[in-house]
Amino acid sequence: MAVIQILYPDVLSADDHAVERAISGGDVEFAIFNERDPGKISSKIWSDCQAMVTGLSMPIDAQVISRLVKCKIIARLGVGYDMIDTVAAGDAGIAVCNVPDYGTNEVADHAIALLLSFTRGIPQYTETYRADPDKGWDYKITPAMTRMTGKCFGIIGLGRIGTAAAMRAKGFGMNVMAYDPFVPYGQELALNVERAYNLDELLRTADFISIHTPATELTYHLINQDTVSKMKPGVIIVNTARGPICDLDAIYSGLKSGQIGAAGLDVFDPEPPDVNHPLMLAWRGREAWLEGRFAATPHAAFFSPTSSKILREKALQTCLDYLKNNELRNCVNVEHLVI
Repeated sequence: MAVIQILYPDVLSADDHAVERAISGGDVEFAIFNERDPGKISSKIWSDCQAMVTGLSMPIDAQVISRLVKCKIIARLGVGYDMIDTVAAGDAGIAVCNVPDYGTNEVADHAIALLLSFTRGIPQYTETYRADPDKGWDYKITPAMTRMTGKCFGIIGLGRIGTAAAMRAKGFGMNVMAYDPFVPYGQELALNVERAYNLDELLRTADFISIHTPATELTYHLINQDTVSKMKPGVIIVNTARGPICDLDAIYSGLKSGQIGAAGLDVFDPEPPDVNHPLMLAWRGREAWLEGRFAATPHAAFFSPTSSKILREKALQTCLDYLKNNELRNCVNVEHLVI
């Protein structure tokens, strides 16, 4: 039986890929790296691989794809695939697939958790009391504290994760409004949420905004100076989707002016974020005006031990099913795929 060569160019697991080896069988060989620079991987490894599983560290552009002589499929270890040139891959006869169904619960939970960190002030209470047990024993120190019941939870992007976030928000007694021009009319009725027919309607109505869209040309800097100006004063924004959707300058100026009450970001552009950006400097410097109003997590919304295992299994299985059985699922470049 011919051996299948699978390349992991930027994914290094602590368990030496034990999860993948357990399901791969004896006819698979792995080439495993943790690189950001494609030049640090030999040309032979690039040309010999029949499948590639990629993370978020290395952009897979047209130049990289030109090295993939034998490759038939690229599996993205996650949902977003904006770092892969899907058109160039399709032109080269390479299917690009993602794994959309591994961490829906985790991301939705994380979005609600970021919101709760402001509305209940738990991180600030903890840090303040630990720093000064006398002055820190004060329930009035949380600037974004508010009752969630009855508030409008605005969702931008009503896909799998957006829907899961909507159901959680309803469980907290919030009224849910969603904007997604790509969701069929009537879907909101099945979910018992209100549909916003344009973005401005959601911006001026929502007390909280949670972002759940992919990163595309249409959504690049969807949250910008103009859209922030249309939001309710004091709005709380949460982004667990993709960094480029939010213009960090607009988030900073909105927080500085008070137009944005608080912002919880799990994703940035670039990643990790520029530590010298004014927002990051103010946050790390613990400037008084920002205390309790900004939270940053390291693109971690997707993660739990359970979701990580499922993700790794599904990414590899997607490759094996295509190479062995010609079964293709979750292909994101089918319209460009030349076979």
